[in-house]
Parts: sequence; structure tokens; C-alpha cells
Amino acid sequence: MSLERMKANQHTENQDWELLAKSIYDQNPKSSAEDSAVAEQLLPDESERTHLMEMTRQVDTYFDLKKYPADKAWEKIEARINQYSSLKQTIFKRIMQNPFYRVAAAILFAALLLASAYEVYNSAANRKMLEVSATNQILKTFALPDGSLVSLNTDTKIKYPKLFAGNTREVSIEGEAFFQVKPNKEKPFIIHAGKAQIKVLGTSFNVNAYPAAKLLEVIVETGKVQVSDQNNESKELILTPGDKGTLVYSGHSLLKSTNADPNFLAWKTRNLIYKATSLAEVIVSLEKVYKVDIQLADTKLNELLLTAQFNDYSLDFILKVIETTFQIETQKVNGQYILKAKS
Repeated sequence: MSLERMKANQHTENQDWELLAKSIYDQNPKSSAEDSAVAEQLLPDESERTHLMEMTRQVDTYFDLKKYPADKAWEKIEARINQYSSLKQTIFKRIMQNPFYRVAAAILFAALLLASAYEVYNSAANRKMLEVSATNQILKTFALPDGSLVSLNTDTKIKYPKLFAGNTREVSIEGEAFFQVKPNKEKPFIIHAGKAQIKVLGTSFNVNAYPAAKLLEVIVETGKVQVSDQNNESKELILTPGDKGTLVYSGHSLLKSTNADPNFLAWKTRNLIYKATSLAEVIVSLEKVYKVDIQLADTKLNELLLTAQFNDYSLDFILKVIETTFQIETQKVNGQYILKAKS
């Protein structure tokens, strides 16, 4: 059957073409005689059948030649990858051989190195501890990095970081200081003083923790303060305005009481209040505020009671008031004040 003849037989059913295909490809000897008969009708000419089978073999050969084994395919893929990598290296070498690109790369590297060094330096600078000391005189209010205010009594020093990093604001003191802490609920303010730790969120209070003392005292003016023993943090006190917390070092005992000293902050304000206060107690407070040595020549003078208020007056003025009130006199010998009855 020629091609023209096959085109002319377009009315041939699909089933007939299927039988023809089976007669060519199916090598099964059990193929039915009926199938062969149909094939004979479709291709009665032997030469046409032979020609069609030859064409079929050529088509099969063509597709067999086009089948690529898997290992051959992977070899080609790897070769292309290596070729691409080699191309990138060549491009990089050409770029680096260009003086302009070499200078640009050097500048970029130097900039990155400088930025990294700055970050390291800035981080170290922020962690650096600063120290402020008050030796012979009171250091009145100054600001900490977070805006909290602190005043230092004489012979007091405080250490704090240049910047409060992390989740807390921590300082340490030796001596006596008054704090006005800026509120920040997310960042507690912690003071390390003596053998105690004082934790606040925002408040004002006084801390007395001189190294030579055998105890630490915290007196709260406003807000709320937590005081704990550094050796045993389970021991703690919660102090509110008017409370005094005392940590006795020898027995690691924490005591809470009501503050009975109206002059606990006089070292800072120099405002003194005496209400039927014994002269012995008056002298103790004057020594603390004015950093002097005062002695009573006669123990009987201890029984005298003073009621008065002094708002930032000089020591000489206060002593004159005492002399006038009790009819006594003051002598100053080698820098020491001596109170005695008039002769």
C-alpha cells in the first residue's frame, strides 16, 4: 500500500490500525489468525508490508540512539557545574587584576574593619566602671546615666557603668548616699552596699554602709525598697516610707523597724530637728553632719533636753543657741569643741 493509498483509506477504523500495529510489533506466536487476516487486508502487498516494517525498524533505531544513560547525563551536568565555577573564578581574577577594583576592595575591607573595631571599643567603653568619691566634703546631687540622682556623704564612693546595659541598673557604694531613683519597671535599680543588696524600681531612700561599720542601714523616704543579704538572698525585707532596714553583719540578721531619727538626711540637707532631744544625742548628730569632734566636760550635761529646728545653719550658730539655752560655754582646743558649765 503506497502513501497515497493509505491516505485514501482514511475511513479505516482505529481498531484496524491497532491490529496492523500488533502484526508488526507483536512477536507473540499466539496472535490470532483473525488479526493476521485483517493485517493482510490492510497491507495485501508483500513489498508494502516489508517497506513499512523497515521504516519501523529505522524509527526504533533512531529513538534507541537518542536514549542517554543516567550516568552519562550526570557526567554532563557535573561538567557544566565545573565549567560554571571555573568561569566565576576567572571573572573574579580579572576583577582583582583591575587596579580600580583592588583599591575599592581595600577601602571596603578597611571600612568593615573600622566599623567592627568601633563596635568592640564602644561596647567595652559602656562596660567601663566609673568611680566618684567624696572625701573631705559632701558631694551634692549628681546624675547617673539613667537620670537617677545621688548625693554622697563624706568618705563615700560610688561605682557605676558609663551606660546601664542589660536588664538591670547596678551600682556599688561604700559609705553613705541618698538616692532618688528614676522609675523603670522593666529595669530594676540595684545597689551593692556592704554585705547587702538593695533593689528598687523607683523611689528615694538613704543607704548607710561605711566599711568600718558592723551593720548597714536603709531608710526609705518614698516608694518601696527590697533589702536582702548577699550571702543569703532568701533573707529579705520590703521597706516602705518611714521604714528602716538594718542588716547586722555578725549574725546576718535583717531587722525592720520604724525610723525614729528625723535627722537621718541632715548630712545632705543640714536641716536639723530636735524635740526634747538629749544633749548627748544632739552632739552625735552635729558630729555626723559637720564632721567635728564635740565633747561634754560634765556627764550631767547629757540630761539636758533641746527643742529647736535649724535649717542649714552654721555649726557656730547652733553652738551659740545651745550655750544661750543652757547657760553653758564652748571652748575649742586643738580643733575639738568642749561644752562645759560656766565657771
